[in-house]
Amino acid sequence: MTYLRTTIGRWRIDLQSEEGDTIFALIRDEGLAVFRAQPGFISYRLMRADDTTTIAVAEWQNRELGEAGAGKFRQWLESSGIAGRLKLETFDGDVVVSS
Repeated sequence: MTYLRTTIGRWRIDLQSEEGDTIFALIRDEGLAVFRAQPGFISYRLMRADDTTTIAVAEWQNRELGEAGAGKFRQWLESSGIAGRLKLETFDGDVVVSS
């Protein structure tokens, strides 16, 4: 059974702007590398729901590895300066149905 973390990001910037594009590129180029370096990481998806909201889904082999890996990613968000531009709300749990 895998472990899933879904995070809603409420941004203080317009995600359709040049600044938004720059942040998405940083997440794609550096943030994904942080995830991929963590044991138990399976996948990460980030979607722009509207001009100020994103929804991220990260899948891990288990809760212990997922919580540790998510902690490393949040540290990276802080060090990159991205964390100051949004508020995060996370839901997590074991996957009970998958395709």
